[in-house]
Amino acid sequence: MPLRFQSPERPSNRRPTWVRQTSPSPSIDIADSAVQYNFHKALVGYEPTALLSLDALAAELGLDGIYIKDESSRFGLPSFKASGASWGCFRALISHLSLDLESASLRQVASVAKDRGCRLLAATDGNHGRAIAWMARSLGIESSIYVPHDLHPNFLRLIAAEGAEVIVVQGDYDLAVFSAASAAAASKNNILVQDTAFEGYEDIPTWIIDGYATIFAEMEEQLQELNVRPTTIITPVGVGSLAQAVITYAKGHRNFMTVAVEPDTAACLHASLVAGEATSIITSNTINAGCNCGTLSSISWPYLRDYVDLSTTVSDFETHVAVQDMHRHHVNAGPCGASGLAALKRLVAEGHIAQGSSVILINTEAQRPYDIPLDVSNEDVVVLTQQLVQIDSSSPSLDMTDSAPGEAKIAEFITQWLHHRGIETHVVESVPGRPSVVGVVRGSDPNAKTFMLNGHVDTVSLSTYGVDPLSGSLVDGKIYGRGVLDMKAGVAAAMTTLLHFSTHGSKGDVIFTAVADEEDKSMGTAAILAAGWKADAALIPEPTSLQPHHAHKGFVWIEVTILGVAAHGSDAQTGVDAIMSTADFLKAVEMYAETLPNDDVLGQATMHCGTIRGGEENSSYAGSCTLTLEFRTVNDDSASQSSTAILKDITNILDRLAATDKKFKFELPKVLFEREKEVRPTAAKFWTDAALLSEAGIPSLVFGPAGEGLHGKDEWVDAESIRAVEQVMREVIETFQQS
Repeated sequence: MPLRFQSPERPSNRRPTWVRQTSPSPSIDIADSAVQYNFHKALVGYEPTALLSLDALAAELGLDGIYIKDESSRFGLPSFKASGASWGCFRALISHLSLDLESASLRQVASVAKDRGCRLLAATDGNHGRAIAWMARSLGIESSIYVPHDLHPNFLRLIAAEGAEVIVVQGDYDLAVFSAASAAAASKNNILVQDTAFEGYEDIPTWIIDGYATIFAEMEEQLQELNVRPTTIITPVGVGSLAQAVITYAKGHRNFMTVAVEPDTAACLHASLVAGEATSIITSNTINAGCNCGTLSSISWPYLRDYVDLSTTVSDFETHVAVQDMHRHHVNAGPCGASGLAALKRLVAEGHIAQGSSVILINTEAQRPYDIPLDVSNEDVVVLTQQLVQIDSSSPSLDMTDSAPGEAKIAEFITQWLHHRGIETHVVESVPGRPSVVGVVRGSDPNAKTFMLNGHVDTVSLSTYGVDPLSGSLVDGKIYGRGVLDMKAGVAAAMTTLLHFSTHGSKGDVIFTAVADEEDKSMGTAAILAAGWKADAALIPEPTSLQPHHAHKGFVWIEVTILGVAAHGSDAQTGVDAIMSTADFLKAVEMYAETLPNDDVLGQATMHCGTIRGGEENSSYAGSCTLTLEFRTVNDDSASQSSTAILKDITNILDRLAATDKKFKFELPKVLFEREKEVRPTAAKFWTDAALLSEAGIPSLVFGPAGEGLHGKDEWVDAESIRAVEQVMREVIETFQQS
């Protein structure tokens, strides 16, 4: 069975592979690793891990050989980390306890450490923390492991199973490292055993890297037994500790071309090599948890800077496919372990690794659970629209079933799509679980005008749709699904437009904002404005049937509660049915809606009942009934469309009903939410975030695709109209920035 991988039919717009342009650095002196090797051999459960030869996989890729150092089981743990963690803990305790390295035994170290009340601390994005916890348990001492907030729950369970205290920090891996280091400094009995170095903390990370030398001592013996001469070695990179150990071996014992691979969303080495200096980045979620690091180890960076020959990145989907391919060839690999194969396939397709080469991969971890990622390689605006529709991003604040997921998954997809192409990406999350994404292409002229493309990624509830709201199916030139028209087609066009300027250049900055919560309170656009993202003009690709709009109605939500008297259904003398009383109110408010003002541009203001909730059971009189009225407002010189005026009118209606019926009772109505300020003078009958942008001083145009079914049972968009929007976006931005 061939690999499920095809070379791109057109030049790729993805982040390019970094290729060393300078002369190779001098070879590294061979370090003696006998002490570590003998230490590991003496540990209970030691066995050398296998070096697998995958001839069939090599043939599929046109290579002479592929060899995999399989670290899926090391001392019973499912990763390579135990080699470094065990030696690092041993050396750290000897230093902390002032014991003699030459004479101290592991048993002696364990005994003294237990008597002194030593505790091992570490931060982790997965396997390192578990290895430290395992070593602490083996020594009979306690451990505390600090983890980032988004670490997969399976890791939390496995680390805790080793007896560790697991502490979740509300931040990323870098914050976990900081928290662990701070806790270690707070007690003389706490020892930080971390595989990333920083100023003033270099010895223990160096010892951990020294511990990895056992892996390569075994590898050298195995290569000699096989009598093969590989040309290339590929290593995954997190903080760079393993990569440093790989370089020490590859450029010392051998003269391998050394390749580094990182996730698209956590490529701090790639960024550092491009910048020519160590560069910290903000990472995003990735299935390659062990590589989700935004800062390189300070002791590893010089090695990587001077000796890495190629630095490439891979998407989570490419890694997922590589995991499946590894399993097909009977290799027990997890995402980090398969990332080398994902990189190899990319580099062979790009010609960076020649046909006939012989390559070593390192399977750094065993199979583990992870969320299956989506393919981010597509750049066709129609197919991209289909992908966005297939991601449920229905608004939790509008859903009555408490099952709407919000924008997290679609924001993650958009973030990965942008990172895959090397586009500057930021996430703004003012409310947990409701993220917005900002993508930026920097212009060539710092004085040129900045243009923003703003689109929302939340949708209304799926429950009001017909069959299969997440299909994204393309039938007779129409794409179907909830949110396809409002407004995932427009978001897709904005994404590909941003990519166009990333590829071809732009005079001024182009900003793309994929925002949350437009269907409710517009928290997303408010958050990105508060975060400082501004522009000289904006386009919002809401559906306008390819007609430009730069005005739209505001809206006001009024909540009304009609009161009854709760009673058993048989007790008609006591019970007053609030639902029946509500019917009288609805008739009156319907007549009121006919009197709402008309605007020459926007048309007549409108009102409808959005939700109604009443009654507790079939056999009882309803004690209350609550409904929400939505008013779509227009500008009116008499101010009759202000929320204050509308609230007064509704209260007057309720008072009149109460005056004619003594049983009619109500709570004072209240304004739930309002957006009243208008952008003039041409018309759209729906609310968009253009009003918020206008309030922030950003002139905005609303222009989007054609279709039908906004918030309805069947929603569709005309596929060709998306391409038209894509083209108009490019022309508008170019014209605006040249003006």
